[in-house]
Amino acid sequence: MTIISSQAAQIAEQVEQFVRNVVIPYEQDDRRDAHGPSDALAKELREKAREAGVLVPHIREDGSHFSHVETALILRKSGLSPLGPIACHVMAPDEGNMYLLGKVGTDELKQRFLAPLVSGDARSAFFMTEPAEDGGAGSDPSLMQTTCKRDGNHWVINGRKAFITGAEGASVGIVMAKSEEADSEGGACMFLVDLPDPAIRIERVLDTIDSSMPGGHAVIAIDNLRVAADQMLGEAGEGFKYAQVRLAPARLTHCMRWLGLAERAQELATDYACKRMAFGKPLIDHEGVGFMLAQNKIDIQACTLMIDWCAGVLDSGALGTTESSMAKTFVAETLFQIADRCVQAMGGTGVTGDTVVEQLFREVRAFRIYDGPTEVHKWSLAKKIKREWREAQD
Repeated sequence: MTIISSQAAQIAEQVEQFVRNVVIPYEQDDRRDAHGPSDALAKELREKAREAGVLVPHIREDGSHFSHVETALILRKSGLSPLGPIACHVMAPDEGNMYLLGKVGTDELKQRFLAPLVSGDARSAFFMTEPAEDGGAGSDPSLMQTTCKRDGNHWVINGRKAFITGAEGASVGIVMAKSEEADSEGGACMFLVDLPDPAIRIERVLDTIDSSMPGGHAVIAIDNLRVAADQMLGEAGEGFKYAQVRLAPARLTHCMRWLGLAERAQELATDYACKRMAFGKPLIDHEGVGFMLAQNKIDIQACTLMIDWCAGVLDSGALGTTESSMAKTFVAETLFQIADRCVQAMGGTGVTGDTVVEQLFREVRAFRIYDGPTEVHKWSLAKKIKREWREAQD
C-alpha cells in the first residue's frame, strides 16, 4: 500500500502549483541552447523556488529525506515542466549526488560539499563514465581506466571521463578512479573535489539529442589532480559499493521526473485533439487518435503503479536488482511510447518546439540509456531467470 504523509502531499501540491504557475512561462525563455538552460536561467528559477518554499522539496528542514514513495510524488510534480526539476533543484546529477552524500558522507564532507547543494547555491557533477575509444568504463564499471595513486596525504588522479552531465559550471565534483594501491585490491575509489580545478579540463561539450540539463554532457581530461586523503568517500576500494548506493535509485528518479512531463504532454495532446477539427469532427473522435490517447492514459497509470511499487520496496530496504531493473526498464520504454503517441496525435505541431511535447520525445529517447541502458537491465533479469530455472531443476 502506498503511504503518503500529509506533509509530503502538501509539498507535492505546492510544487505542482509552482511549476504550473511560475516555471512553465519560462519554457520559451531564450536563455537556453542545445546544451541546456544557462546557469543564469537556472539560478533565477532556483531563487523563485526558494521564495515559494519548494527548493529541494524532497529533503526536510532537518536534512532527512522523505521516503522514496513520497519523493516519487514530489519529483513527478516537479517534472511537469523540463525546467521544473532545475528550478526545484531536484534534477540529475544533483539529486543523486545529494542522496549519496547524505547517506555516506562524513559530517565534515557534508558541511563542505553537501550544504551548498542543499541550499541551492551550487551544482555538481558525477565523474564515472569514460570514453568508449579509451576502452573505459560505461555499463561495465570493471573497465575503469582512470587511476588514483597515493602521494603522502594526497591522492593523484589521472584519466579521461565522458558524458559528464553538468561539469561545465559545476562547483562540486564526485570523481571515481581505480586505485593502484595493493591494499585496495585494485578497487575503485570515490573522491569529492572543488570545481573548477585546473587539473580537470573540459575537452568538449557533446552535442546530444537531449537538452534539459545545465552544462550539457562533457568529455573531461584529468591530469595529475591532487586530492586530499580526507576527501575520499569511505576507504580505498569501496568506490563501487558507494556507486551502487547512488545508482540504485538513480534511474528510478529519472522515471519519476519524466513521468511528470509525460502527464503534461498527454494534457497538451488531449487539448489539441479535442480542439482540432478534421473530416467534420474533433481529432479525438477519430479512433486512430482517440485510441492513442486512451492507451497513454493506461500507460501513465501503469508507470505510476510501477514506480510506486519499486519505491515502496526500496523503502522497505529489501530492494534487489529484479524489482529495480523491471521498474526502470518498463517505465523508460513506456514513457518513450507515450511521448511518441503524443507527437503523432499532434501531427506537425508535435514535432515543433511550440510545445514541450517535442522536447519530451528527445529527452526520453536519451533516458533509455541513462544510468545503464535498458538492455543491461534486461540482461540482469535474464541472468536471474536462468538462475531460477536452474534452481528449479535441482
